[in-house]
Amino acid sequence: MRNLIIVLSVFFAFSASAQTKKVGVKKAPASTVVSTQKTSPEVAAKKNIADLIAFTPITDEMKPILLELFTTKYKIIGDAELSVERKSYIAEMISRKLEATLDNATFEKIKSNAVLFKNLTN
Repeated sequence: MRNLIIVLSVFFAFSASAQTKKVGVKKAPASTVVSTQKTSPEVAAKKNIADLIAFTPITDEMKPILLELFTTKYKIIGDAELSVERKSYIAEMISRKLEATLDNATFEKIKSNAVLFKNLTN
């Protein structure tokens, strides 16, 4: 039930921000645009799962749940118009979802590794 409440609050918070009117952004001239390959949210989420598994074992039941969480995170963070405050709020919500999903020992172990925890939540 706790997980459901957290997931619903995250999605409602993001859907509320999606309702705002987007301001047009001027594009840079074609000559100054540098081509960068962005990874898809699914690929980035799978990399997060691989990093997590390399650090601590997780059950097979947790993999699809965490994959969905990280995929959603990358889809939302991929929006270039997000403010710093909004990104920090998203990181906090991801942290809470991880805490609710994983058992206490695993979550504390992940949280003790600052680099991994930052990569998973930001």
